[in-house]
Amino acid sequence: MKKHIFLLMFFLKMLPANAQNIEIDADQKLEWYRNEQKMIAIGNAVAQKNGNILKGDTITAFYERVQLEDGSQKTQIQKILANDNVSLEMNNSTGYGTHFEYDLPKKTAVLYGKPAKLINQQGEITATQNITYYLNENKSIALGKVIAKNPEYTVYANKMISYFKEVGGKKELEHIEIFSGTDPVKLVNNQGTVVGKRGTYFPVENKLRIYDNVVIHQEDNILNGDYAETDLNTGISRVLPAKKQGRVTGVFHNKKKEEK
Repeated sequence: MKKHIFLLMFFLKMLPANAQNIEIDADQKLEWYRNEQKMIAIGNAVAQKNGNILKGDTITAFYERVQLEDGSQKTQIQKILANDNVSLEMNNSTGYGTHFEYDLPKKTAVLYGKPAKLINQQGEITATQNITYYLNENKSIALGKVIAKNPEYTVYANKMISYFKEVGGKKELEHIEIFSGTDPVKLVNNQGTVVGKRGTYFPVENKLRIYDNVVIHQEDNILNGDYAETDLNTGISRVLPAKKQGRVTGVFHNKKKEEK
């Protein structure tokens, strides 16, 4: 199984088009603010829908009454907030943070933390600022000092944008764009280290390309070029020029044999 470097697929399945019939309970109390049209669950609060679970010290649900064509009314939840010791559980994936906000009209879900963290069997991703999923745009963005890792490799960046597509009625990862900011984009595996200014991950090929002022460090050897391509199945990286007539450079060090 390919080990993807981004783990936001569970957001796609956890967030329904509407959030009706959500079960909310808590250890301490449930408060209903009729005029403010909100409910607050306090003390190990839990919200559940279709086997998906949101937990926090408190969970607040904002709602509004909507007039239907037949003259009746129904309650529609507009926003759900979870605060402190937040966790999200769905399909063997778990998210952790200090605050979670799901805005139904805007169709956005944001996980904040120190850092925000997503974990599943393929690895984990952390972001010191937040991780946001945009339902209408089929994309997610991780911001801050972003680290995606599994046992074979670790990717460092300041921004990761994941794009999804519909395939057979399901959401699948299309590609990931990776950007530097205060820190360079960096891939570390047992073969060495690759650094550059930006990158793109292709899940079908399970390859990561890093572009602009690329440097590969392998043991004591250094390679420079316009972009590098790493096969994440094998861990092997190669550096390439942007144009056919371009050049790559390298510095290779001969290791001295130890005297016996």
